[in-house]
Amino acid sequence: MKKPVLFFLPLVFVAAGAMLSLAAQTSAPAEQKEPYTATSFGPWNAGVAAKHVPQVTFEKMGKGLKVTVQIDNHPMDPQKPHWIMWIKLEDMKGNKLGEKTFQATDPGPAVAVFELPAMHTKLKALERCNIHGIWLNEVTVKF
Repeated sequence: MKKPVLFFLPLVFVAAGAMLSLAAQTSAPAEQKEPYTATSFGPWNAGVAAKHVPQVTFEKMGKGLKVTVQIDNHPMDPQKPHWIMWIKLEDMKGNKLGEKTFQATDPGPAVAVFELPAMHTKLKALERCNIHGIWLNEVTVKF
């Protein structure tokens, strides 16, 4: 005796939902070769770029530098899921000067403060969104 097709239909919907949920968690372009920027935002648009490019502020501290990197107006939402995964600070040679990781349940905005023992003239601030990939802002240190 044949089983009705309607018996299998709910299974198909459950499997499709599970696949969509997994895709939402890792939907950033897998082949991202370079970080996106305010002027080179890959498959996204200027509105997405405005919510992802790290904003950087500086404060002189003795011989060093206090650097604040912030991502404004970006969700930290475990339900979608959509959040900032990490913020990194690098020198212009790509040496990591600091990193802060985040969870989807952390409150927004995502903010990282780095205290550097030496002065720098240019820095790279990067952030990773679980959906929209890695974003970069190269900044010149000015007071």
